[in-house]
Formats: sequence, C-alpha cells, structure tokens
Amino acid sequence: MKEGQSSRTAEAAAALRANHFKNTVSPVFSDPYAFELTSKGWKKLLSSPLLVKLMNSAVLNRTLGLLTGQVVGRSRYAEDLLDQAVHQNIQQYVLVGAGLDSFVLRQSHHYPTLKIFEVDHPDTQAAKQSKLKKLGDHPSTVEFVSINFEKESISDALARSLYQQTAPAFFSWLGTTHYLNPQTTLQTLKSIAEFAVNGSEVVLDYSTDFQELTGIERIGSMGVAQFTHLLKEPLLGQFKPTDLHGAVEQMGFEVVEDLSGEAITERYFNARPDEIRHTAATRLLHLRLNK
Repeated sequence: MKEGQSSRTAEAAAALRANHFKNTVSPVFSDPYAFELTSKGWKKLLSSPLLVKLMNSAVLNRTLGLLTGQVVGRSRYAEDLLDQAVHQNIQQYVLVGAGLDSFVLRQSHHYPTLKIFEVDHPDTQAAKQSKLKKLGDHPSTVEFVSINFEKESISDALARSLYQQTAPAFFSWLGTTHYLNPQTTLQTLKSIAEFAVNGSEVVLDYSTDFQELTGIERIGSMGVAQFTHLLKEPLLGQFKPTDLHGAVEQMGFEVVEDLSGEAITERYFNARPDEIRHTAATRLLHLRLNK
C-alpha cells in the first residue's frame, strides 16, 4: 500500500462484506458496519440499484464473483475458530493486518474478558479509528498496535502493547499475505512462533500458484490481480501447500487444517440459491503452536 494512504484493498473487502450483508438472503457472514467503514466511492457504487443487481446475479456469483466468497468465507471461518478457542480459555485475540474488520463493534460484547489487539499499518489504523469514532465508542478491551510488516516483526510491535506473552493467543491474519513477499509472511509466522506460547492458534488465508488454475478460476484470478494492481497493492505472495506446511512445521506449528476452495464452498456455501462459492485460488490454514 502507498505511504500516507489507508489500504484500498481493505476498503474493497469491506465493500464486499457490506454488499453480502445488505443484499443477500441468509448471509454466510453478517457485517452490519461494513458499509459505513468502506470508502465514499464504494458507498456510491453500492447505492446503485443496477450495479447491486449485477453484483448479486447468479451468473456473476459463479464466475467473476468468486471474490465475495473468499472475503466472507475467511471471516466466517476465523470467527468460528475464535469462538472455539475462547471456550478453551484463550483470552487474547490478535488481528494481524486488521484492516477494516468490525469485530470490535459486532462481537466484542459477546466476549467481555477477551483482550483484542488490532495490528496494522498506522495509516490504515488512523483512517479506521476516525470511522469508528463516528459509529460509537469502541470497547476498552481493544488496543491498536501499529506495524509496517516489511520493516518490523510482530513480536516487536506487540512488545509495545499490553499483550501477555505468558498466555496463549488466537491470531487471525486475513487478506494480507497475498500482498506480501512470501519471505515476509514466513518471517511473521516465525516471529509468532518464537514469542507466543504453546496452545496459541493462527488462522490465515494464502494464495496458491495461479499457474496451476484452469478455466474461469484462472481468468478470475488474473482479473483480481489486475484489480489489485490498479489499487496500487499488487499480489505478491503465493505458496504451494506442501512447501508452506513444511516451513511452518519447522517453526513449531501443527497444521490443524488446510481447506481448499472446494472444501470451503462445501462447508459454507453448499446449495445456496445465489450460487456464491469460494475461489480455488486461495486456501484457509489453521495452525496450533506445539513447540
């Protein structure tokens, strides 16, 4: 992302969540704050009846609309696993690259003892906090921690916060690794592995090798790549699942689950009348630290 400017892909993701919530029957993931958190430009587009009709057509949902499934699917997956972790007595939630996620407004009241750490670029955080103030007071259980992932480790960033290094935590890292060099992603995971305690969990999404895709999936992925390039946030990071698994296991992580696009579609989008599905271009990875 460009210095001095909040993340445009975060605004696009919020717009997709807003459209899904406002214009879909039985949303997979409900985000009533997403519309107000996105940009003026996206609000204008989402207020166009013609565009809304096009965005939510079955034809688009099963072809170029794959990005909606990716965005709402990953959020649903992460918060499903967070709920399980909290019931297993994890009381720290770290949103790595928090973007315009609205958990602090939507769900924090359900978890009154959960300490929330939003870790992100200072420009994105400044824009977000300004919007949060207009939507109401955010809870005292949230702390905003600034970081530049290309220049600083997450352990250094959290060391400046009230994060308790002797207690396990749940790390959610969504919609970010695609825009980072693979080595930066691995270094961040290694940093988490080195300072977090056993029992800590990580959920992240990652891109697979686009060259292995075929048909509409490949065309759609190329379209997304061009779209993010226009937003000045090009796609940089891709992994082969076996290579990524080997790398994180050496760090001390156990691979609990790695869901393909097809498996995510089966879990969250099965037999939907709007035909939303998840792209095969990205996967969801659930890790548990067991050094």
